[in-house]
Amino acid sequence: MEAKSDSVAAGPLMERGILKSDQDKVLIRLGNMYAPNAGLPKIADVGEFNYCSSCGTCEAICPMNAPIVRKGEVDISTEKNNYNKMELKTEVAFQNVNPFKNDTNPCVNCYACERVCPLLDGFPVDEFNNVRIMKAGKSKTLHGQDGAIVSQIIKSLLEQGEIDCALGVVRNEKWETKVVMFTKPEDVTSASGTKYTYQPVVSNLRDIHRAFADTYVQGLKKYKNVALVGVPCQSHGAKLFRENFGRIKLIIGLICMESFSEQIMLNEMIPKIMGVDIRDVKKMNFNKGKFIVETNKEVKEVPIKDVAPLARKGCHHCQDYTSYFADISVGSVGSDEGFSTVFVRTETGEKYLNKVNEIDWTDKPINLDIVKKLTDMKHKHNAWDWRAFMKDVWNRDNPVRPWGAEKLANIPPPPPPPPPSAEKPAGAKPPKPKE
Repeated sequence: MEAKSDSVAAGPLMERGILKSDQDKVLIRLGNMYAPNAGLPKIADVGEFNYCSSCGTCEAICPMNAPIVRKGEVDISTEKNNYNKMELKTEVAFQNVNPFKNDTNPCVNCYACERVCPLLDGFPVDEFNNVRIMKAGKSKTLHGQDGAIVSQIIKSLLEQGEIDCALGVVRNEKWETKVVMFTKPEDVTSASGTKYTYQPVVSNLRDIHRAFADTYVQGLKKYKNVALVGVPCQSHGAKLFRENFGRIKLIIGLICMESFSEQIMLNEMIPKIMGVDIRDVKKMNFNKGKFIVETNKEVKEVPIKDVAPLARKGCHHCQDYTSYFADISVGSVGSDEGFSTVFVRTETGEKYLNKVNEIDWTDKPINLDIVKKLTDMKHKHNAWDWRAFMKDVWNRDNPVRPWGAEKLANIPPPPPPPPPSAEKPAGAKPPKPKE
């Protein structure tokens, strides 16, 4: 595995991870926390080597707001796959700041962040071993990218008072996106359709569970049953957040191959690669090895390999295609056009889905083979030794932190090697018949 760093000032890097004794060299721009047998939280490693998915879970749970995911424009002038990853604020960032005149909120080594980071928790080997129910359906009343199942679930649960709010992503006519909190059923339709640009959805949970102002106190009282819609890394982070804090009642995960920064999508992919005005685009989709853009006048498509290198750096380390850690996973692959593929993975997911109204379920089974084929494709394309990375960073401490020991114990073994092919090599001679 190749360890890559963005730090110009950093010294020589290990093959995997950052030794505690070397942190003052490797993470020189962050500084040494001078904590014996402790050091910086391990999300520093995740960010340093561009493994960070920008899910925002660390930002949501941190009491100091020390790790943040920037939400501004991404500079793609030198690196097309550049992205807004987590930035950890340590005491170095506040060296020349007067705390009597300005707020200072450096990392205090509470390590809450590393307990909820998906990259420090590992990936599934078999993405289908927790599926309880699989079926395809569509909303009877809503229209979306495919079956509008996600919108129908959120709308129905809000109408029944089963959830107080839901976090999701909306876009405008220029395909610019933002995270919103839905509290009214009639607002849900604004989130319909797939967006292939990224927003740190989970970071917005901070506004719900951190009571730093009166508005947040009111939020704490009002929003106790939260639903979250996110891609695999966000679903994973939300699950870890729920295990440590609660409040999230339902996690709906989206099937996702990769995502892109807004700048690369709007300034490169659509106008230059696809040759389309973004204002004319009504639908984007990845299907059958193609990136497809539809306007009112035409449909254009290019091979996925033409745009895949432009995906955010963090996406190239993701080993989860079907949102394994969600309660319910939803996507389009594996079902007929106009329908959504649904995987129910937890008892919670089954309970809430059974409460949802106005869904037309089809008797036609899901084409699981194609879903598994694309899952294997993502695993192969993004293959890296994440097990070794986890072992390096968690075993760095003596003794190993309790939550780190638990994560190490839960690392799944690698999948068995594929059986030898029964196909004969080209030019091989058939065996001689026995006399």
